[in-house]
Amino acid sequence: MSPEPTFYAYPFDAAFSEAVRIGNTLYLSGHIGDDDNGNLADGFEAEVAQMIANVAASLARFDLGLDALISVRVMLTDMGQLECFNRLFAACFSDKPLPVCSAFGVTQLALNAAIEIECVARL
Repeated sequence: MSPEPTFYAYPFDAAFSEAVRIGNTLYLSGHIGDDDNGNLADGFEAEVAQMIANVAASLARFDLGLDALISVRVMLTDMGQLECFNRLFAACFSDKPLPVCSAFGVTQLALNAAIEIECVARL
């Protein structure tokens, strides 16, 4: 029998869970490059940096770091930015194995973000 999922709410009011744990696997909701006030960072690289910081903050609530990531799904409104994302993201894992990654081109994201990431981590 599979373990029952445990749902974790965001520390603020949201219409969805921040994460779901099933066994030793943690599934995070998608993250974009917005700050605590919902403002997107200015420019693609800044948006990626803020997005990664947001993922790190979510993982920290579970006493995890970026090194716990095992899989990511990246959605971009401009696939031409994938190489830039790959460079910035890989820099976060200089001494660690990289998680597996899938990338998708999309027409629009929440708040008109240029990029969104969904992550799966191991506990």
